Amino acid sequence: MNITSSLIEGVITIFTVILVAVILKNIKLLKKEQSLLFCKVVVNVTLPALILVSLTGQSFNTTYLKMSLIMALVEIGCGFLAWAVALSLRLTRGETGALILVSAFGMSTMLGYPLISQAFPGNSQAMQEAVVTSEFGVGFLLFIFGPFIAMYYGGAGVVGNDILKSAGRFFISPVFVSLAAGVALSYLSFEQDNEVFIIGKKTINVIAEANTFIVALAVGLMIEVKVSVRHFLFLSLAVFLKLLVKPLLTYIAVDNPEFTLMMKEILIIETALPSAILGAVFARQYNCNPELVSTTVVVSLIVSVFTVPVLVLILF
Repeated sequence: MNITSSLIEGVITIFTVILVAVILKNIKLLKKEQSLLFCKVVVNVTLPALILVSLTGQSFNTTYLKMSLIMALVEIGCGFLAWAVALSLRLTRGETGALILVSAFGMSTMLGYPLISQAFPGNSQAMQEAVVTSEFGVGFLLFIFGPFIAMYYGGAGVVGNDILKSAGRFFISPVFVSLAAGVALSYLSFEQDNEVFIIGKKTINVIAEANTFIVALAVGLMIEVKVSVRHFLFLSLAVFLKLLVKPLLTYIAVDNPEFTLMMKEILIIETALPSAILGAVFARQYNCNPELVSTTVVVSLIVSVFTVPVLVLILF
């Protein structure tokens, strides 16, 4: 089975589970407010477990760090492009900040890992690349520039302490701790056939396998589309920049024989994913047009169901 077929199956699988969550919400079995709880479980439990499983026992490939750098540069480039578009169209200050947030940063962690695991089933190297490129290429930038952009364009003013605190939270988060531990363990040689290690690994595997399901529930409970005619142009621009321009720029940037086909495919998938949920959190925290950012996240999520497989089919 080729990557396009696997990816389409993965997208359909995840989106089906998301629809189940939407149905459960509509029949009042689950509530929208519970999405926050599921997000906390993902960020603090299942996602760190998945990262640890993906890195432990695997030799660390330093080429992935170059992929991370490319991903970071593309994100910064898309941010500047969004700023230039907003300036030329004379968008309001809040709309400018919102466009930068939704165009630059994507769900490479929240939705990327489940999708990569579906598209490359049982491929530990694929998951290792996805983890390294996402956390080093997206995570750190999002925790620094996300609050900065939201503060600056939200009217709250840039507060240096808040940005430092946000960056600090990234380095003490369970996600980064598991990333650092996984990278360290990949360089260590130790006995892997003792009972303690086997039981511990199986336990972490069980937790990690729950990640896709809980992510889908969290995203499904968040979905609530409120699109007005007034914001149609903004949403169109955001979707175009995030779901089309960004992966195409990435495709050009990775046109190098040093990178394998799988490396390129994974990076394209990660950069083609919808706008980051955390961007909506920062927008709400610093009053940077949070409703527009939240709506864009949902709209880009729905549109990405079609654009991600089509892009991979065309490019590869």
